[in-house]
Amino acid sequence: MILSILENGKIVKTDVAFPHFDYRCDVLVVGAGSAGVYAADSAAREGASVILCELAENIGGMHVCGNVTGYYYGAQGGSYVEDDMRKAKDDVFVADSAQWELRQIHLVERLQKSGVKILCRHSALGLYIEDGRVCGIRAFNGEKCVDIQAGITVDSTSDGHLIRMTETKLRYGRPTDNAFVPFGIFSKYFENDYIYSFNNDSGVMNHYDAADFSQKTIAAHALVGERLKDKTFVNLPLQTGIREGLTFEGEESLDYKKLLLGILPQKILFWAYSDLDRHGGEQATEEEFFQNWWTVANLATVTISIPVPLGAVVPKGIKGLLTAGRCLSCDTYTQSAVRMNRDMFRMGECIGIVAAMSALNAVDALKIDYEDFLRRARKRGCFDGYSHRRFSFDNSYQNYLNKMRALGRTPDKKYEHLTPYEFICEPIEFDVKKSFHLLQTDAPGVAIWSCFVAKDKKSVAQRLYDAMQNAKQSLYRYNCAIALGLLEDPRALPVLREIVQSRDCFFFTDNRRSNQFRSATAVCLLGRLGTKKDLPLLFEILDENELKKPLYHTLEANYLYHTQPDRNFVYFAISTHTCMALYKIYKRLGLDMNELHERFHQLFQDGAFLRRITNAKQGEHAYEETQAFINRLLKLTKK
Repeated sequence: MILSILENGKIVKTDVAFPHFDYRCDVLVVGAGSAGVYAADSAAREGASVILCELAENIGGMHVCGNVTGYYYGAQGGSYVEDDMRKAKDDVFVADSAQWELRQIHLVERLQKSGVKILCRHSALGLYIEDGRVCGIRAFNGEKCVDIQAGITVDSTSDGHLIRMTETKLRYGRPTDNAFVPFGIFSKYFENDYIYSFNNDSGVMNHYDAADFSQKTIAAHALVGERLKDKTFVNLPLQTGIREGLTFEGEESLDYKKLLLGILPQKILFWAYSDLDRHGGEQATEEEFFQNWWTVANLATVTISIPVPLGAVVPKGIKGLLTAGRCLSCDTYTQSAVRMNRDMFRMGECIGIVAAMSALNAVDALKIDYEDFLRRARKRGCFDGYSHRRFSFDNSYQNYLNKMRALGRTPDKKYEHLTPYEFICEPIEFDVKKSFHLLQTDAPGVAIWSCFVAKDKKSVAQRLYDAMQNAKQSLYRYNCAIALGLLEDPRALPVLREIVQSRDCFFFTDNRRSNQFRSATAVCLLGRLGTKKDLPLLFEILDENELKKPLYHTLEANYLYHTQPDRNFVYFAISTHTCMALYKIYKRLGLDMNELHERFHQLFQDGAFLRRITNAKQGEHAYEETQAFINRLLKLTKK
């Protein structure tokens, strides 16, 4: 038998005699977070003996210990609904039923009722592996090491703590540079007789580096205290709000490109539901296909029904080990959507069923009776979610206005301009014939993406070119050029140049937030299609006189999402896309990259460029995100 452990981030394997196990169970769940708790509970309710190990003294994960007590998207259904109803009934003094301690009490009661053995303060140190199959763990409880044997082990640590002890191929961050998105600090404060949450993006860190994690978390906590100094402060979270982390190579992977193209897997574990909730404002260095969706088509808040395949929680070539939580076999863009609290609860519940069926029938997870699994999961209500909503504009969060006013409370200022209405979920069909007319509006995203995914791109490109040439209104003409540019048709170049040259402050309105500036979108496409002719125009944008142009100081009142007191977001968007456009043109045309690197070095060296964008202090999100972009660009252009 092999004991595999991590030492300084590296796997160390030792041959050991078969240990005297202190505990034995059918299913061992490591990590008592949103997914882990419900995985343990459902496995036990399916008849398995279950042990739940947790590093901390509390269970519940971010939903309890991280102050993320509310919901973003994620689908409804499953056992968590019962706990929500209990919490809402018992919670009489905290706003929005956000009493985290009550939630923990209810979760403990749930696990006790289902017969789960809870081992808090147990840190997993190593994996026992025999003939390629995980058969248990070694843990430390603060006093001694304990060994736990299991038929199936579930890594629900969210950061792949057990996965990293195997030879599974790992992926960190986004594909362009392995960078992670901003982490969050979800603090609580008291105001007007209610407790509220304050969600603060707090810069980027490598949370797999202990020193970086500690330094950034401490600094972020200090900054939150500063921002809430005029409030009655309640608490800071026990857990830091990590969003996307590592992913791994599974027996099957979930690819956001296939997701956006509507390609479905075969054996589905459960359906998640969200938009691609990618935090951070810097999109210039994202992967181009993601830019097509988010930046060019402006579809950031389109919600997607996400079919998570069963194979995505099974590490490739590893037996006896499953994952539950945001660490699964996918790309970082999909991970940004498959990490919502409600979906984590439902995912955990589905995996618990799989783990129990696998352990009790002595079969690998992929060989369980899939139809029987579907029957059990659907009976619990944790499988389908909103599987019928493939793509939609889901504006249900505007119910917030109705809710606040019903409670006699004042809505957040950033929502005051909206008109309250009931739940609206508008389905989307990406069809050129049905959506082409949207190119005449300020919300052309569905039409642009429809053109991009059309089968007959040649005829679509010709139609776009003809419409662009004959358009009488600049809005229609410009939108056609952007759609044509997305098809990489050079006939769009003259109009794209015109858009950039005009530098208007126009932004699209498809989304309830994260709408894109037309000028930035055109610059992004220039980077893909541009020639040497475009270099002077792009370098002009990086000149210090650029900030005198009106668009950097005029935002329409309803563009509140990007009105940030510590950052000129318009200049940030346009200048970062400009830098990347220059890099792409130089690279594509084989120009002197050393020359470009030197120009960028001169631009950035005295800090003036950074200060054009933000007056934030070092350690604050706007500063850190801008500096991270500068570092990436200098690294890209250095030979």
